[in-house]
Amino acid sequence: MKKILLIPSVILAFFCFSCDTEPLDSNIVIETASNNGGNTGGGNTGGGNGGGNNGGGNNGTALSTYSYDTNSNVPIFGAIITNTDFVVNNSIVVSANIQATALGVTSNSVSTLTRDGNGKIVQVEGMNSGSVTSRTTITYTGDNITQIAYEDLGDSTENYTYTFAYSGTTVTRTNAAANQSAVFTFNSNSQLISKESFDGTTSTQLEVLTYVNGNCTNSTVTGANTGNNTFVYDSFTNPLKTVFNDQFLLTMFDSENDDEVGSAIAIFHATNNWIRIETNDGNVDLTVTYNANNDITSRNGNFDLGDGVSITQSEVFQY
Repeated sequence: MKKILLIPSVILAFFCFSCDTEPLDSNIVIETASNNGGNTGGGNTGGGNGGGNNGGGNNGTALSTYSYDTNSNVPIFGAIITNTDFVVNNSIVVSANIQATALGVTSNSVSTLTRDGNGKIVQVEGMNSGSVTSRTTITYTGDNITQIAYEDLGDSTENYTYTFAYSGTTVTRTNAAANQSAVFTFNSNSQLISKESFDGTTSTQLEVLTYVNGNCTNSTVTGANTGNNTFVYDSFTNPLKTVFNDQFLLTMFDSENDDEVGSAIAIFHATNNWIRIETNDGNVDLTVTYNANNDITSRNGNFDLGDGVSITQSEVFQY
């Protein structure tokens, strides 16, 4: 199963429920990560959800490590445990160490990002036991992502290629081999406000997103999946916003047609720290701790998705 860059793909499962080619409107690509260059710095434009407070909390503290662990219980499959440790260097993520256990079998893998001399992410590789198992290659025209090509080196049937066409604040993604497409629409603040997926010419899913003070506060989904999520935040700076800044557009553009993106935006790209979710099926308050500088240090939550499916998440932030 493909990985969506370095953001754990399980996050996007938490809350289930044709344009002319031209340069991307400058309003969409207005921010960049710190420009350190090479494979350890920089970053491509982040779709307007980057920035932050020098990578950390309210006194300019920098995030040094971040861990995201989940324990899922799923009928038939049983416990699925994923522990992800992100390696942060110069306020950007450079790699992630992932340990996954399913059906009693544990595997260890590493995902690494490669950036060009201008700081744009051009490749993501997954490795297991020292061998490359998957590769995502990103192609640009200027600052615009024009192609994402994924290779599963063990199963070529999982391979795909996305191409992108730009018109103002709208980006159309096409997967010609699967006869599928998706249309991403941004507002004047470079925030993603809708993602509509198509099978041929038939709309299969529409997600509409709203924002307040830089935070995605609501995600409403209609179509194949239907639901409404309201995200609630604290008043402190989200340290993930800076370190995942240059993954924003890639994460949105590399999401599958039936993936909902609101939860990833709320966790990784909001101005403040997500602390509560309200859904059609109930509400969940997360347990959050802070240090003396009001930097978030941990966040934990338990989610009951119904039908015997439950997920426990645990996050640790170190500065």
